[in-house]
Amino acid sequence: MDLPGHPPEAADELDPAVEARIRELLAAAPGPGPMPEHVTQRIESLLSDEVALRVDPGPLNRSTPDQAIVAPLIRQRQRPRPVLAVAAVAAAAAVVAVGGSALHLSKRANGTASVGGSSVTMTPSATSPFRPNFHVQLSDTAYTEANLAGQARAMLRSPDAPIETLAAEGPKLGPIATEIGLESCLTAHSLPTDVPVYVDLATFEGSPAAVIVVTEGGRSTVRVVERTCTLGHPAPLAGATPVP
Repeated sequence: MDLPGHPPEAADELDPAVEARIRELLAAAPGPGPMPEHVTQRIESLLSDEVALRVDPGPLNRSTPDQAIVAPLIRQRQRPRPVLAVAAVAAAAAVVAVGGSALHLSKRANGTASVGGSSVTMTPSATSPFRPNFHVQLSDTAYTEANLAGQARAMLRSPDAPIETLAAEGPKLGPIATEIGLESCLTAHSLPTDVPVYVDLATFEGSPAAVIVVTEGGRSTVRVVERTCTLGHPAPLAGATPVP
């Protein structure tokens, strides 16, 4: 610390001989080498999942700097090179021409839900962020426990338009508004992920909730969960109820 009436202390300088020796040692040291590709891919996958499942932190902690930093880095790291991008587009066009990708054949469902003995066929949106057998919508329907089955039947018969990609990324909708999050929630409740699933992001008994209708074996059931439902946090609000 400088004292009044005294000149400032000179900064300590490294001895030139010592500095030269340090430079020699650093130059001779072997480099760490690149990170193995499988390790890089695993880290990026985990970070992508974390960003996708991020929920609104609430009024006490609005800032999420990690999300603002990590997501752009992942997108930049995964951005394809121009030549590869052209090849990817060509490959995608070829897949569409022959009738669809084989990557998700095991996950596709017939897209048909059962309502009162009749069937309702799903019509997936081209801009939906979900697989064809998932229909996720946002509505102002006020579901109640007393009328849950009837309201679920009405939703199946006349569903609203599915949410689009940008809307699905809204943190206030919770992880269930993403395909990964919805799959996680279904698994938490021991529900299949390869059958028609309708989700209405609405309210239940006056609070935000997710109303889930699953059709399996020609029968539909409805249940209600919190929008934060995940594998480790099932968050049930109303148990399974048959949809007439």
